[in-house]
Amino acid sequence: VRSVLEDQITAGAFASVTRTPHEISVVCPSDSAPSDARIDGPWVALIVGGPIAFETTGIVSSLVSPLSAVACPVFVVSTFDGDVLMFPVGHATRAEAALSDAGHVLS
Repeated sequence: VRSVLEDQITAGAFASVTRTPHEISVVCPSDSAPSDARIDGPWVALIVGGPIAFETTGIVSSLVSPLSAVACPVFVVSTFDGDVLMFPVGHATRAEAALSDAGHVLS
């Protein structure tokens, strides 16, 4: 896992590592994943700009609700400064339209 993180940090690409009592989950570009990793994807990632104050509520809900309404799978990673919203590549057009229709500005 450490080499994946080092590669991602130096490349400036998005990477996230989460550890629970049951797993270690690494989110990174698939070509940077360890060879024995279980991989799901490909996914599109949208970065929600920040920083977003911790006391602000409803941000993730306002993003996930429109995607749920069009039956689009979604995976969210939250960071200190913002959120990363991911959905399968095959749902990209529908997801981006749903987010735009909900008033979100995509750039």
